[in-house]
Parts: sequence; structure tokens; C-alpha cells
Amino acid sequence: MSLPVTWVDAPGAPIWFVVALAVAGGVVGEVLRRRLATGGYRLDDELDRAPRLSSVAIPVALALLWAMVAWRFGPLAQWTLAPAYLGFAFVAVALGWIDADVHRLPRGLTRPAYPMLVAQLALASLASGDWDALRRAAVAGAVLWAIYFVLALVAALLGSGFGFGDVTLAGLVGLASGYVSVSTTLVASYAAFLLAGLYGVVRLVLRRGTRKDDIAFGPWMLVGLLVALVVQVRPFM
Repeated sequence: MSLPVTWVDAPGAPIWFVVALAVAGGVVGEVLRRRLATGGYRLDDELDRAPRLSSVAIPVALALLWAMVAWRFGPLAQWTLAPAYLGFAFVAVALGWIDADVHRLPRGLTRPAYPMLVAQLALASLASGDWDALRRAAVAGAVLWAIYFVLALVAALLGSGFGFGDVTLAGLVGLASGYVSVSTTLVASYAAFLLAGLYGVVRLVLRRGTRKDDIAFGPWMLVGLLVALVVQVRPFM
């Protein structure tokens, strides 16, 4: 039986693998950019609205994310772990773009991502023998989902823009971060709120918005996850 994965001291991936996935990410990102450019995710009253960001960001972001995933997870679990995070990165870029554009996280993307991510993480656990990581991921996903559900209920009572789409995304963030460690989940959560708060303050200082403006929180949840995965905090569980 193979030994469980040691996350902190995980070996780096060979440079050819990182470069190859960066190029592949750019190509797949361009396909995604063209798909999103059709505006199929928009409602009728949103069709004439100009995008908030340049669509060039889509292939660039996916190329960088796939390179990061290759560097961070490439050789782990007999090379079966990277596909889980590559697939999630693809979904994350699409969700981040849509939420930044129309402040909505479509269930047609978030819900299918659950079985996809769980199945791929289970395959990684099968290859590495580290079933504790999969159980930890399930618990982290459930806990984050529950916490965000309560926050969404409170936000609904207060008339805030925090929505239930963020709840569904929170479960995915918990799965992806919890598989690494509880520390990673905590860092991802704190980073999301910290970065979103800083963004709101900068908007106020630059007079680009007001305190009453709704801020798309989904992209910051995903950026917080990215920060947690890159930092590679030493796990305590």
C-alpha cells in the first residue's frame, strides 16, 4: 500500500509539465472565452450591457491557473490529483467571469462540479491510499456550505446582495481546500473576506462605488482559494 500524500513537502512538477499545461490552459481558455462571449448566461435584460472585464483575461487566467496546478499538484497521488484541480480551475474561471459580469453563479455550472470534483478526488485517494484527505474534504465542504447558508439567510433578511449561489460555491471551495488541509480551508475563507473587504474599500477611496453597492463575492472566494493553495500553509489536521 502506498503511503498517504505529504502535502507540505510535496515535490515540484517537472518544468515541461508546467509549461505544457500552461499552453493547454491558454488554448482551452480561448475556447471558453468564445463560448462566454456569446452571452448565453445572461438574462434578457442583461444582453445589451457591456462586459465589466476584458475577455482576454479568460485564457490568460486559465493558463496561469493550470500552470499553478501543475506545479502544485503534478506528481502527487501518482499524478491523479492534478486533473481534479485542473477541472475545478476551468469551472472557477467560468464562474468568476460570470459572477463578475452579472453577479450571478449559475447552478448549471456549480451543481455538476460537485460529482466531478468528488469523483476525481476519490480517484486520487484510491491512488495514494489517503482516504483521510477525502473525508476531510467532505467535512470541509459541508461545514463551509452550512456557514454560507446561514450568512445567506441573514443577508436575505437584511436585503444584502449575498446570495445562495455563493452557498453552492462555498461547498466546492471547501472540497477543494479541505482535501489539502483544514488550514487551507481556513486561509481560503479568511482571504476571501479580507480581499473582498479591501476591494470594497479601494472602490470607496477611488469613488468608484458606494457602501450600498453589491460586490460579486464569488470571484473573491475563488481568489482566496488560490491564495491558500499557493501559500501551502503547514496543515494541523
